[in-house]
Amino acid sequence: QAAAGKRNKDLFTPSPFKRSDKINIDDKFTVQRDLREGDNTYGIRRYLLLPRTNDNDDPTLKPNIIASINANKNILFGAQLHAKQAGSDEDYIADYFAACEPLLDIAKEDASINGQQVQALAALNGLCSWVTACLDRDGEGSEVLTSLLHGEQPNTLLDNDKEEQVENRGAGGSSNRRARQNVKSQSAKIILNNESDRILMLDAIRAIATGIPRPGHSVVGQGTYRDGAEGWKSLAWEYSNLATVPVDASNGVTGLEEVSLYKSRDGEVAKIEHLASVEAGYLKIAGGAMARMFFV
Repeated sequence: QAAAGKRNKDLFTPSPFKRSDKINIDDKFTVQRDLREGDNTYGIRRYLLLPRTNDNDDPTLKPNIIASINANKNILFGAQLHAKQAGSDEDYIADYFAACEPLLDIAKEDASINGQQVQALAALNGLCSWVTACLDRDGEGSEVLTSLLHGEQPNTLLDNDKEEQVENRGAGGSSNRRARQNVKSQSAKIILNNESDRILMLDAIRAIATGIPRPGHSVVGQGTYRDGAEGWKSLAWEYSNLATVPVDASNGVTGLEEVSLYKSRDGEVAKIEHLASVEAGYLKIAGGAMARMFFV
């Protein structure tokens, strides 16, 4: 029993915030954990990257937030750069990663304190624009859309749910005790029974992407999102896999920096969450879809 207890104890990682709610990561920056549910250190919380100044100790002053990541239990989301500088997409991406990578490292460590595998929900900003552009090009750029537009069902659209054994590539002994995890990878999967199903799905996808209601409809509503769900998830999966590490800001795809950020720290897209966010602005840019990722 003593040995079993020791093994169970080894599964838990001490919080980096055990002694203080602030951690100095170098001589310029500090990370602060902001709890949103009283003293619940594993509930809703926010990790803030701040400049290391004496002003941080003055509760009457509003903190100068450089970047932030949100969390709830073992799930991270909303990695955001606040201190945006005027410049090119390449400059923004460089600043985003420089600020968010060290913040993510600490947030990941803190999110693993209860022994659960750390996950993330990544925004798919630009998904609607990408789908619209592919539609305008008769599907070019998207295998999913090309197949739908031309009434095809290649193998890549069928039976691609797979369960992969993946290695936890974390370094060291005790952190590797959870080495092998099952990650269910949900790639593009569309099953169409007839031609009317194909047209119904295409009309719904077009409406979600453009914000223009389907013929005979006055709004892009729940029925549209329902009819287009499987097609939209397949497109979101395809789009999420355009994220590169390092980010190639010259490839014409913007909005996947959060996916790339998590990938840079061994995150893998496991599935697409349909309507993960129904906030009006996010519905317009991503149709509500988000990528669920596992750090392995």
